Amino acid sequence: MKKRRLFAAAAAAVLAMATAATALCAEDADVPTAAEVLAQMNVGWNLGNTFDAWGAPDVMSNETYWGNPKTTKEMIDAVREQGFNTLRIPVTWAQSLGEAPDYTIDGEWLDRVAEVVDYAYGEGMFVILDTHHEPDFWLVPQPENVDELKTELTAIWTQLSERFADYDYHLLFEGMNEPRTKGSEKEWSGGTDEERAVVNELNKAFVDTVRASGGNNATRSLIICPYGNSVTYNSVLQLEVPDDPYVMVSAHLYTPYYFTYEPEGQSINEWDGTLKKDIISNVDLLKRHFLSKDIPVIVTEFGAVHKIYKGADGNETENTEQVLKWLADYMEVMNRFGIKCIWWDNGNYSDEGEKFAIFDRRNCSWYSQEIADALIEDCQKISDQPLQ
Repeated sequence: MKKRRLFAAAAAAVLAMATAATALCAEDADVPTAAEVLAQMNVGWNLGNTFDAWGAPDVMSNETYWGNPKTTKEMIDAVREQGFNTLRIPVTWAQSLGEAPDYTIDGEWLDRVAEVVDYAYGEGMFVILDTHHEPDFWLVPQPENVDELKTELTAIWTQLSERFADYDYHLLFEGMNEPRTKGSEKEWSGGTDEERAVVNELNKAFVDTVRASGGNNATRSLIICPYGNSVTYNSVLQLEVPDDPYVMVSAHLYTPYYFTYEPEGQSINEWDGTLKKDIISNVDLLKRHFLSKDIPVIVTEFGAVHKIYKGADGNETENTEQVLKWLADYMEVMNRFGIKCIWWDNGNYSDEGEKFAIFDRRNCSWYSQEIADALIEDCQKISDQPLQ
């Protein structure tokens, strides 16, 4: 009971400090707002299936446990040299945490994550750090769990905020990734009213914790998300966004699903533009509820898998040309509203499973130079900001 009372008192102090910090944010004209940070981004690349991997016998083995090689500065430099100025580093922290209530992050694991952050940050890239596969472990947004969830989430972000407090606006924090109840009926369709309310509480706890932590965190751009990062009417409508110029909203848009993925027996392999309306309808929802209210939006995951399919002539063909057509339509819609996007690259180009890779990490080259070039070219049509 004593620990609970101490935590409650600490939480109250955090809230008070966060309110003061938010007020200071609006007065700090030297730091770019979330919208201004997005204006400096062109396109991003996800270091997927790496620090977000889990299940290895020891936490330090997770980085390569899902088949990707150890991350090197040479890899990140190659991504930067291609023209990407934003790197998202998904991280699953659950396996690295100590016991409650402190949930101390393993020091060696945190040091290694920080090392890779520095690969990109040191070269002037924007870096997004998140909490990733936590729903596989503890982040189950149910009302009966909310106090425990806030305790663990704030413990993680207290430590990360302290570690990176002196980094400038090029480092962004993304509070959660796809918070959802796995296996539930509405896991990927926006959740329930109760689940969405819990996600709102967790987003608020994340923002308040970072804002109260000192250093540059008072004005750091923070990314919050709706339930599951889903773009559905209810998930978007019910997302509570703080009145904070340094907050943006994240969505995941693998749209349309039957083209961007390869569902058995239902895959759409060729792009003729007729389903561009699906992309437009999703962005229209984001526009009505966020963009029209000057709330910036970032798509922290999108992409289309590499497929080999039989064309009209009966011969097997790769879908690169089709992906290029889709990408042109996709980015035309996103560019129209200033929404920046980060390609999901899980390192898999030809093995079983979801083949989202465009970058060959072992050889520091591009599986599809055409797609890599198109990502830069299509984004540069709107955003032509140099690396800073």
